Order: sequence, then C-alpha cells, then structure tokens
Amino acid sequence: MASGISSALAVKELEAGEFHWILLHEEESADELLTYTPQRFSEPFANPAAAWAAGYLVLRAMLRKKWP
Repeated sequence: MASGISSALAVKELEAGEFHWILLHEEESADELLTYTPQRFSEPFANPAAAWAAGYLVLRAMLRKKWP
C-alpha cells in the first residue's frame, strides 16, 4: 500500500433531516479492493451542505497536523 494520507469523507442522512459527516480511514486489504472503516462521526446538521463543509474543515485540520 502506498504511504500518505488514506482518509475519505462521507455524508450520510442517519435520521430524516439529520446529516452527519463521517471520516473514513483506509485499511489494508488482502485483495486489490479499497476497504475503509469509520473513524469519526459528527453531530447532526440540518442539511448535507453544512455537513460536508464541517467535515471538510475537520479533515483539513487533520491534514495540517500531519503535514507541517
């Protein structure tokens, strides 16, 4: 597996009208498929755009800590 950042961001409506961002972390896999496991979940947001924006800012902050 290549080194570097192996995270993904997803937004999911877990309850009607409640959108959460989810940070996913890539796991090593025996085959060629990508495998991600949930790393962090957010509190609910009223719309998907707000959840995406908040999740992006969290992911960006994580990247800044890893890359000086």
